[in-house]
Amino acid sequence: MFYVNIDMTGLAALGQELEGAMKSAMLDAGRELSAQAHARAVELANAKLNSRRQMFIDGLHMKEEDGVFILSLDAKVSWIDDGMPRHNMIEDLLKSPHAKRAKDGSKYMVIPFNHGPGKGPTNTPASTLDLVGTVKAEMKSRKIPFAKIERDDQGRPKTGMLHRFNIDNSPTKTGGGPGQGWGPVGAVKQGPNMRQKVGGGPGGGGIPFLRGVAVYQHAMDGGGVKRSIMTFRIVSSKMESPRWDYPGVEPTNIFAETAKWCDEQVDKMIPQIIDSVTSKV
Repeated sequence: MFYVNIDMTGLAALGQELEGAMKSAMLDAGRELSAQAHARAVELANAKLNSRRQMFIDGLHMKEEDGVFILSLDAKVSWIDDGMPRHNMIEDLLKSPHAKRAKDGSKYMVIPFNHGPGKGPTNTPASTLDLVGTVKAEMKSRKIPFAKIERDDQGRPKTGMLHRFNIDNSPTKTGGGPGQGWGPVGAVKQGPNMRQKVGGGPGGGGIPFLRGVAVYQHAMDGGGVKRSIMTFRIVSSKMESPRWDYPGVEPTNIFAETAKWCDEQVDKMIPQIIDSVTSKV
Protein backbone atom coordinates (compact mmCIF):
# COMPACT_ATOMS: atom_id res chain seq x y z
CA MET A 1 0.00 0.00 0.00
CA PHE A 2 1.15 3.56 -0.63
CA TYR A 3 -0.44 6.99 -0.36
CA VAL A 4 -0.67 9.76 -2.94
CA ASN A 5 -0.60 12.70 -0.52
CA ILE A 6 -0.03 16.23 -1.83
CA ASP A 7 1.29 18.50 0.96
CA MET A 8 -0.72 21.76 1.16
CA THR A 9 0.59 23.08 4.50
CA GLY A 10 2.36 26.03 2.91
CA LEU A 11 -0.70 27.43 1.17
CA ALA A 12 -1.69 29.78 4.03
CA ALA A 13 1.03 32.21 2.98
CA LEU A 14 -0.81 32.79 -0.28
CA GLY A 15 -3.78 34.47 1.38
CA GLN A 16 -7.29 33.16 1.90
CA GLU A 17 -8.51 33.67 -1.66
CA LEU A 18 -5.57 31.89 -3.24
CA GLU A 19 -5.43 29.27 -0.51
CA GLY A 20 -8.98 28.09 -1.23
CA ALA A 21 -8.44 28.01 -4.98
CA MET A 22 -5.14 26.20 -4.54
CA LYS A 23 -6.63 23.55 -2.24
CA SER A 24 -9.39 22.87 -4.73
CA ALA A 25 -6.90 22.62 -7.59
CA MET A 26 -4.63 20.33 -5.55
CA LEU A 27 -7.48 17.98 -4.69
CA ASP A 28 -8.56 17.82 -8.32
CA ALA A 29 -4.97 17.06 -9.31
CA GLY A 30 -4.75 14.41 -6.60
CA ARG A 31 -7.83 12.64 -7.92
CA GLU A 32 -6.44 12.73 -11.43
CA LEU A 33 -3.05 11.46 -10.27
CA SER A 34 -4.64 8.64 -8.26
CA ALA A 35 -6.44 7.41 -11.37
CA GLN A 36 -3.18 7.64 -13.30
CA ALA A 37 -1.35 5.74 -10.53
CA HIS A 38 -3.88 2.90 -10.73
CA ALA A 39 -3.51 2.85 -14.51
CA ARG A 40 0.28 2.87 -14.16
CA ALA A 41 0.19 -0.15 -11.82
CA VAL A 42 -2.06 -2.00 -14.28
CA GLU A 43 0.31 -1.10 -17.12
CA LEU A 44 3.27 -2.51 -15.17
CA ALA A 45 1.28 -5.65 -14.33
CA ASN A 46 0.53 -6.19 -18.02
CA ALA A 47 4.22 -5.81 -18.84
CA LYS A 48 5.62 -7.96 -16.03
CA LEU A 49 3.05 -10.65 -15.30
CA ASN A 50 1.54 -13.54 -17.19
CA SER A 51 -0.61 -16.06 -15.32
CA ARG A 52 -0.64 -13.84 -12.19
CA ARG A 53 -1.70 -10.69 -14.05
CA GLN A 54 -5.47 -10.93 -13.57
CA MET A 55 -5.13 -11.89 -9.90
CA PHE A 56 -3.00 -8.80 -9.31
CA ILE A 57 -5.34 -6.45 -11.20
CA ASP A 58 -8.43 -7.83 -9.43
CA GLY A 59 -6.73 -7.23 -6.07
CA LEU A 60 -5.74 -3.64 -6.87
CA HIS A 61 -7.83 -0.83 -5.33
CA MET A 62 -7.72 2.98 -5.13
CA LYS A 63 -9.73 4.97 -2.58
CA GLU A 64 -9.81 8.51 -1.15
CA GLU A 65 -9.88 9.27 2.58
CA ASP A 66 -9.93 12.96 3.67
CA GLY A 67 -7.93 14.13 0.68
CA VAL A 68 -5.46 11.22 0.85
CA PHE A 69 -5.48 8.80 -2.08
CA ILE A 70 -4.57 5.20 -1.18
CA LEU A 71 -3.53 2.56 -3.70
CA SER A 72 -3.70 -0.88 -2.08
CA LEU A 73 -3.35 -4.55 -2.98
CA ASP A 74 -5.38 -7.30 -1.32
CA ALA A 75 -3.31 -9.20 1.26
CA LYS A 76 -4.07 -12.57 -0.37
CA VAL A 77 -2.21 -11.55 -3.54
CA SER A 78 0.48 -9.32 -2.02
CA TRP A 79 2.99 -12.12 -2.65
CA ILE A 80 2.82 -11.26 -6.35
CA ASP A 81 4.42 -7.87 -5.63
CA ASP A 82 6.53 -8.83 -2.61
CA GLY A 83 7.77 -12.17 -3.92
CA MET A 84 7.87 -15.44 -2.02
CA PRO A 85 10.92 -17.33 -0.73
CA ARG A 86 11.64 -20.95 -1.57
CA HIS A 87 9.77 -23.16 0.89
CA ASN A 88 8.07 -26.50 1.38
CA MET A 89 4.28 -26.44 0.90
CA ILE A 90 3.20 -29.59 2.76
CA GLU A 91 2.23 -27.91 6.03
CA ASP A 92 0.37 -25.05 4.31
CA LEU A 93 -1.52 -27.37 1.95
CA LEU A 94 -2.67 -29.57 4.80
CA LYS A 95 -4.20 -26.59 6.62
CA SER A 96 -6.98 -26.70 4.03
CA PRO A 97 -10.46 -27.66 5.30
CA HIS A 98 -10.48 -30.24 2.50
CA ALA A 99 -7.61 -32.20 4.08
CA LYS A 100 -8.59 -35.62 5.46
CA ARG A 101 -7.32 -37.86 8.25
CA ALA A 102 -6.01 -41.34 7.37
CA LYS A 103 -6.46 -44.41 9.59
CA ASP A 104 -2.88 -44.10 10.85
CA GLY A 105 -3.56 -40.52 12.01
CA SER A 106 -1.68 -38.80 9.20
CA LYS A 107 -3.31 -36.01 7.17
CA TYR A 108 -3.58 -36.08 3.41
CA MET A 109 -5.27 -34.25 0.56
CA VAL A 110 -5.73 -34.79 -3.17
CA ILE A 111 -4.36 -31.86 -5.22
CA PRO A 112 -5.82 -31.34 -8.73
CA PHE A 113 -3.81 -29.98 -11.67
CA ASN A 114 -5.74 -28.67 -14.67
CA HIS A 115 -4.17 -29.20 -18.12
CA GLY A 116 -7.25 -28.42 -20.17
CA PRO A 117 -8.80 -25.62 -22.22
CA GLY A 118 -10.20 -22.37 -20.90
CA LYS A 119 -7.23 -20.41 -19.56
CA GLY A 120 -5.29 -19.64 -22.71
CA PRO A 121 -1.57 -18.80 -22.92
CA THR A 122 -1.96 -15.45 -21.13
CA ASN A 123 -3.32 -17.05 -17.96
CA THR A 124 -1.21 -20.20 -18.07
CA PRO A 125 2.18 -20.16 -16.28
CA ALA A 126 5.04 -20.40 -18.76
CA SER A 127 6.42 -23.35 -16.78
CA THR A 128 3.30 -25.43 -17.58
CA LEU A 129 2.62 -24.43 -21.19
CA ASP A 130 4.57 -27.46 -22.43
CA LEU A 131 2.42 -29.76 -20.27
CA VAL A 132 -0.76 -28.41 -21.86
CA GLY A 133 0.79 -28.69 -25.33
CA THR A 134 1.87 -32.28 -24.68
CA VAL A 135 -1.62 -33.26 -23.45
CA LYS A 136 -3.23 -31.61 -26.48
CA ALA A 137 -0.92 -33.47 -28.89
CA GLU A 138 -1.49 -36.81 -27.15
CA MET A 139 -5.26 -36.36 -27.27
CA LYS A 140 -5.09 -35.53 -30.96
CA SER A 141 -3.15 -38.74 -31.60
CA ARG A 142 -5.84 -40.67 -29.70
CA LYS A 143 -8.61 -38.87 -31.65
CA ILE A 144 -9.96 -37.34 -28.43
CA PRO A 145 -11.15 -33.71 -28.74
CA PHE A 146 -9.27 -31.26 -26.54
CA ALA A 147 -11.83 -28.49 -26.01
CA LYS A 148 -14.96 -29.69 -27.81
CA ILE A 149 -17.74 -31.12 -25.62
CA GLU A 150 -18.22 -34.83 -26.34
CA ARG A 151 -21.78 -36.05 -26.93
CA ASP A 152 -23.56 -39.39 -27.11
CA ASP A 153 -25.42 -40.73 -30.14
CA GLN A 154 -28.49 -38.75 -29.07
CA GLY A 155 -26.54 -35.48 -29.07
CA ARG A 156 -26.54 -35.20 -25.28
CA PRO A 157 -23.31 -34.14 -23.52
CA LYS A 158 -21.51 -37.06 -21.92
CA THR A 159 -20.69 -36.67 -18.20
CA GLY A 160 -18.28 -38.29 -15.78
CA MET A 161 -14.75 -39.48 -16.54
CA LEU A 162 -14.59 -40.07 -20.28
CA HIS A 163 -10.93 -40.99 -20.84
CA ARG A 164 -7.84 -41.87 -18.82
CA PHE A 165 -4.29 -42.34 -20.13
CA ASN A 166 -0.62 -41.96 -19.19
CA ILE A 167 2.07 -39.86 -20.87
CA ASP A 168 5.29 -41.26 -19.44
CA ASN A 169 7.91 -39.97 -21.89
CA SER A 170 7.08 -36.27 -22.46
CA PRO A 171 7.70 -33.41 -21.94
CA THR A 172 11.36 -33.74 -21.02
CA LYS A 173 13.46 -31.71 -18.62
CA THR A 174 15.57 -29.08 -20.42
CA GLY A 175 17.31 -27.47 -17.44
CA GLY A 176 16.73 -26.20 -13.93
CA GLY A 177 14.12 -23.82 -12.56
CA PRO A 178 10.34 -23.77 -12.01
CA GLY A 179 8.36 -26.42 -13.83
CA GLN A 180 11.38 -28.56 -14.73
CA GLY A 181 10.83 -31.18 -12.06
CA TRP A 182 13.39 -33.65 -10.78
CA GLY A 183 15.68 -36.18 -12.35
CA PRO A 184 18.35 -35.59 -15.02
CA VAL A 185 18.11 -33.23 -17.98
CA GLY A 186 16.69 -35.13 -20.95
CA ALA A 187 14.51 -37.41 -18.82
CA VAL A 188 10.75 -36.92 -18.60
CA LYS A 189 9.66 -34.17 -16.22
CA GLN A 190 8.82 -35.91 -12.97
CA GLY A 191 8.17 -35.48 -9.28
CA PRO A 192 10.80 -36.23 -6.64
CA ASN A 193 11.23 -39.55 -4.85
CA MET A 194 13.37 -40.74 -1.95
CA ARG A 195 16.23 -41.71 -4.25
CA GLN A 196 16.44 -38.15 -5.53
CA LYS A 197 16.57 -36.85 -1.95
CA VAL A 198 19.93 -38.58 -1.48
CA GLY A 199 21.40 -37.65 -4.83
CA GLY A 200 19.20 -39.18 -7.51
CA GLY A 201 20.00 -41.89 -9.97
CA PRO A 202 19.81 -42.76 -13.68
CA GLY A 203 16.44 -41.79 -15.13
CA GLY A 204 15.28 -40.16 -11.92
CA GLY A 205 12.67 -42.71 -10.90
CA GLY A 206 9.94 -40.21 -9.98
CA ILE A 207 6.34 -40.12 -11.22
CA PRO A 208 6.05 -38.36 -14.62
CA PHE A 209 4.06 -35.13 -14.42
CA LEU A 210 1.50 -36.42 -16.94
CA ARG A 211 0.92 -39.92 -15.62
CA GLY A 212 -2.77 -40.45 -14.90
CA VAL A 213 -4.35 -37.83 -17.19
CA ALA A 214 -8.15 -37.96 -16.87
CA VAL A 215 -10.76 -36.21 -19.04
CA TYR A 216 -14.02 -35.23 -17.33
CA GLN A 217 -17.25 -33.50 -18.25
CA HIS A 218 -19.80 -32.38 -15.69
CA ALA A 219 -22.98 -30.32 -15.72
CA MET A 220 -22.70 -26.84 -14.23
CA ASP A 221 -25.21 -25.06 -12.05
CA GLY A 222 -27.32 -22.85 -14.26
CA GLY A 223 -26.81 -25.01 -17.33
CA GLY A 224 -23.96 -25.90 -19.63
CA VAL A 225 -21.22 -28.49 -19.37
CA LYS A 226 -17.65 -27.98 -18.22
CA ARG A 227 -14.80 -30.02 -19.69
CA SER A 228 -11.70 -30.63 -17.56
CA ILE A 229 -8.42 -32.42 -18.25
CA MET A 230 -6.77 -33.24 -14.95
CA THR A 231 -4.03 -35.04 -13.11
CA PHE A 232 -4.16 -35.60 -9.36
CA ARG A 233 -1.40 -35.94 -6.79
CA ILE A 234 -1.55 -36.62 -3.05
CA VAL A 235 0.13 -34.50 -0.38
CA SER A 236 0.56 -36.20 3.00
CA SER A 237 1.96 -35.29 6.41
CA LYS A 238 4.14 -38.41 6.05
CA MET A 239 5.99 -36.77 3.16
CA GLU A 240 9.00 -34.49 3.56
CA SER A 241 11.20 -32.24 1.45
CA PRO A 242 12.02 -32.27 -1.43
CA ARG A 243 8.46 -33.41 -2.16
CA TRP A 244 6.18 -30.38 -2.57
CA ASP A 245 9.09 -27.94 -2.47
CA TYR A 246 8.16 -24.58 -4.01
CA PRO A 247 10.98 -22.81 -5.87
CA GLY A 248 9.91 -19.31 -4.79
CA VAL A 249 8.89 -16.20 -6.72
CA GLU A 250 10.96 -13.08 -7.35
CA PRO A 251 9.32 -9.76 -6.33
CA THR A 252 7.84 -7.68 -9.13
CA ASN A 253 8.16 -4.34 -7.24
CA ILE A 254 5.18 -2.91 -9.12
CA PHE A 255 4.17 -0.78 -6.13
CA ALA A 256 7.68 0.61 -5.63
CA GLU A 257 7.89 1.57 -9.31
CA THR A 258 4.41 3.12 -9.24
CA ALA A 259 5.25 5.14 -6.11
CA LYS A 260 8.44 6.45 -7.71
CA TRP A 261 6.49 7.40 -10.85
CA CYS A 262 3.92 9.26 -8.70
CA ASP A 263 6.65 11.23 -6.92
CA GLU A 264 7.99 12.33 -10.30
CA GLN A 265 4.52 13.41 -11.44
CA VAL A 266 3.92 15.40 -8.23
CA ASP A 267 7.22 17.26 -8.68
CA LYS A 268 6.06 18.32 -12.15
CA MET A 269 2.47 18.98 -11.14
CA ILE A 270 2.81 21.46 -8.26
CA PRO A 271 4.57 24.30 -10.15
CA GLN A 272 2.03 23.93 -12.97
CA ILE A 273 -0.90 24.21 -10.54
CA ILE A 274 0.59 27.27 -8.83
CA ASP A 275 1.12 28.98 -12.18
CA SER A 276 -2.41 28.11 -13.30
CA VAL A 277 -4.11 29.41 -10.13
CA THR A 278 -2.06 32.59 -9.69
CA SER A 279 -2.49 33.53 -13.36
CA LYS A 280 -6.26 33.80 -12.81
CA VAL A 281 -5.94 36.35 -9.97
